[in-house]
Parts: sequence; structure tokens; C-alpha cells
Amino acid sequence: MTLFRTLKTKALAALQYSVGYGLFVSGVAGWHKTLHVFAMKQLQRASHKQHPRAQALMAKLLTYRGETVIDKRAGLALLQTQAHQGDPQSQFLLAETLMNSELLVADNHQQTALSWYMKAAEQNHAMAALRLSKAYAAGDLGLEKDEQKAQYWSNQFMQHSQNMSTPS
Repeated sequence: MTLFRTLKTKALAALQYSVGYGLFVSGVAGWHKTLHVFAMKQLQRASHKQHPRAQALMAKLLTYRGETVIDKRAGLALLQTQAHQGDPQSQFLLAETLMNSELLVADNHQQTALSWYMKAAEQNHAMAALRLSKAYAAGDLGLEKDEQKAQYWSNQFMQHSQNMSTPS
């Protein structure tokens, strides 16, 4: 692909993301089904062009608000892509999805969820640290009860959540 074509694709993806995102955030997409469909198509097109924020948003929308199992699995696939690229929020949401049988419509995947919680927490994701703290305290997710590790992750949660609330 030529440099011009690459730049054109990225610019178009950014524009499509901005239009779709703007329609959702402003609430305009909720005014009429046609506007909602248009906003979703813009986000979907940007996502197909590998726009990272569009992919992350589509992953969340499809996984948590998708109407069919196919929508939810497409959202799960996008979450997995984002998680493998190192996005801590996607890692956390993927772990949450794996633990939620209603969203996944499959068996419980505790070990995989634990792995994603760990990756997200190690990248300073506060809620992932909280999940790990609770899991170690209760002996959940296939972990042995460990008060020291529970306290460590609880301290990490406190530190990360304070960092989130402190203005830069």
C-alpha cells in the first residue's frame, strides 16, 4: 500500500470514528433507529480499518449490548485483539466477559480470566487489582487463599484508584 493510500485510510478511519462516536456521545444516535444504524456503521467501518479506539468501542458495544450471540462473539473477538495488543481496559473487560456466562454463552474460563486480570492489574488497572485482591482473599478463580497477596493487590487498587482521581 502506498504512503498516500495508508494516510488516506487512516484519515478516513479517524473521521468515521469521530462521526460514530460523536453521534453516540451526544445522544443523537438514540433519536432514531436510522441514526443509530448510521453511527454503528461508521464505527464498524473505522474498526475494520484498524482504528484502535473504534475497535475498543465496538468490542464493548457488541459484547455488552449485542442483540445476538454472533454480535457478542464478534465483540469478544475484538476484545481479544485489543487485549493481546496490551490494552489494560480490554484485558480487564475480557476477563470479566470470560467470567460472565450470560455474555459468553459458554463454560467458565477461570484460568484464562485470571491471566487477563493479572495482565491488566500489572499495567495499573485499578479494578483488575481489586478483582485479584478479592480472589486471593476468598480463594476464588482457582487460587489458594493468600492474605499477603490479597493485601498486596488491595494496596495496588488503592494506589491506582487514587492516581485515577488525582488531576494531572
